[in-house]
Amino acid sequence: MKNYYIPKYGEFRCIAGACPDSCCAGWEIVLDDASVERYRTVSGGLGERIRQAMAEDADGDVIFAAQDGKCPFWNAEKLCDIHATLGEQALCDTCRKFPRITQDYGDFVEYDLSMECPEAARMLLTLPPEKLQLRWEEHPELAGDMPEYDADRMQQLFEQREMLFQLMRDTRYPALAQLSSCLKLACEWENIPLSECSATDSGTAIFAFLQSCEILTADWRRILEQSAAAQDKLGVISEALDCEIRAFSFDFFYRQYLRAVFADSAILPVQQAAFSVCAVVSICCRLHLITQEQQLRIWQLFLKEIESDSNNVAELKWCLETEEAFSPAALCAYLEKLGDA
Repeated sequence: MKNYYIPKYGEFRCIAGACPDSCCAGWEIVLDDASVERYRTVSGGLGERIRQAMAEDADGDVIFAAQDGKCPFWNAEKLCDIHATLGEQALCDTCRKFPRITQDYGDFVEYDLSMECPEAARMLLTLPPEKLQLRWEEHPELAGDMPEYDADRMQQLFEQREMLFQLMRDTRYPALAQLSSCLKLACEWENIPLSECSATDSGTAIFAFLQSCEILTADWRRILEQSAAAQDKLGVISEALDCEIRAFSFDFFYRQYLRAVFADSAILPVQQAAFSVCAVVSICCRLHLITQEQQLRIWQLFLKEIESDSNNVAELKWCLETEEAFSPAALCAYLEKLGDA
C-alpha cells in the first residue's frame, strides 16, 4: 500500500502563541469518543472545567462549548490549558492532528496540511513550482475493507490529476492561464461543452456570494468590505501571487480531485478551485500594494471561512452547478480577464 504526502508535510510544526490566527477560535472543537471518556476522569479543577465545557451539538457530537467565539481552554497567552497541564497526549484528535488531513481510500492513503492554518498556508503557498511534487512511501498491506470504488475510474482520475499537476508546475504560461487550461481540460474529459461566456458578471457575483456567506472572523469581514469598495481596481499579478496560485491549485487538486470517484462527474473540484482562485486573486488585486504576508492571510482566511463551514461549502457547490456566472465557461473567461489586468 502506498502513502502519499504533500510537500512539507513532515516539516510542519505548530507555532502556538506566535500564530496570527488560531485553530482554537472561530469554530467548535468536536471531541472523539476516547477523549470524551478520558476527560470524564480528569481530576482537580481542570477536570471540573473540562466537564462543564463539554456539550452536545445539534448533530449529536460532543464539543467544547465556545466562549466568546473561542475554545474555553485557549488562555491569555494564546496557549492551551489542557496541553500545558496534561501534555500533548491529552489533546483530543481534532486538536492533536490539525492541520494534518488524512484521506484513506482503502488501498492507498493521502496526507495533506490544511491551509486553514496560517503556518501551513505559509509553508505550502510559498513553494516554488518545481517543488510541487508528491512524496510517497510503500507500506505493508494493512488488513481492512476493500476500496468501495471502481478501480478503473480511480486510475483514470489519478492520471488526469497528474496532468493537472503538470499544468500548474509549467511556468511557460502564467498561473491563471494554466488554471483556465485545467478547467477546459476537465470539461473535455467530462464531455461538457464550453460555450462562449462573458466575464462581466463573474466578479460581481463572486463578491455577492462571499458577502452572503456566514462570516466567522472580523478580519475577513473587513477584507471583504475593503475589496468590494475597490471593485473597479484590478492589479498586475505579481510573481509571488502567481506562485501562490500554482501551489493553491496543486493542493486543491490533491485534496479534492480523486474524491470524484464517488461522484457522477469530476468537473466540480476543478471548477471549485477556479472559483477559489478567482475570489482570492480579485481580493488581492483590488487591495493592491499589499505585502505577501497579507496575501497569505487572505488565502488562509478564505479557506477557513468557506471550506471549514459545511453550510458555506454546500451553498458554493450549489451555485457552481446552477449559476451562469460560476459556470466553467464564465470562470475561464474571468480567469483570463484577471490575467489581462
